[in-house]
Amino acid sequence: MSTDRYRTLAGEGHGQLREKASRFIGAAFPMGDEDDFKQRLQALVKEHHGARHFCYAWVLGDAGERHRANDAGEPAGTAGRPILNRAQALGLTYCGVVVVRYFGGTLLGKPGLVRAYGEAAALALEAAPVKEVVARGTVVVTCTYAQMEPVRNAVLGMEGEVLGMDLSDTCRLTLAIPHGRIDGLLGTWRAQGIVAERADHLK
Repeated sequence: MSTDRYRTLAGEGHGQLREKASRFIGAAFPMGDEDDFKQRLQALVKEHHGARHFCYAWVLGDAGERHRANDAGEPAGTAGRPILNRAQALGLTYCGVVVVRYFGGTLLGKPGLVRAYGEAAALALEAAPVKEVVARGTVVVTCTYAQMEPVRNAVLGMEGEVLGMDLSDTCRLTLAIPHGRIDGLLGTWRAQGIVAERADHLK
């Protein structure tokens, strides 16, 4: 996956299937962090209060480097991992998938569970709109008024964004810049006498 772009969900998707009288309901949704996920999970638990299992997986990080899978009482590896596999196969991040199971009284066995949870997750993900997002880091630039416009134009010309401007004796710009372009810009600006620092380096 490119370090400058990632794929995520632009909205929610839902899907369901029946397997030997059990009902599997999948919900896929975008999320910003673990708290977002917990809130959505709690809402699903409240909505489906008669269900037995709420199995899930989520992926976070611009490169999908953080993820979690939970079998929620099903045999180990039969629910959370198949759900996670479906999201990762699509190259998605900043997304969560929950599959709710209403038990129908018939045991499905491990292969049956893996298939059912994976398919319910896939149906929900297929129904959700996907978007590509430019992954950006934040940089703070201090420059003169004469330098401000070239700085802004450089950033906007590479899918960056001006997050804020503080215009007093000097110009202080807070910029969002695609990750892969930050080091090159910092070097160029510093050579021009412009003070530029990554925001996460500022104390």
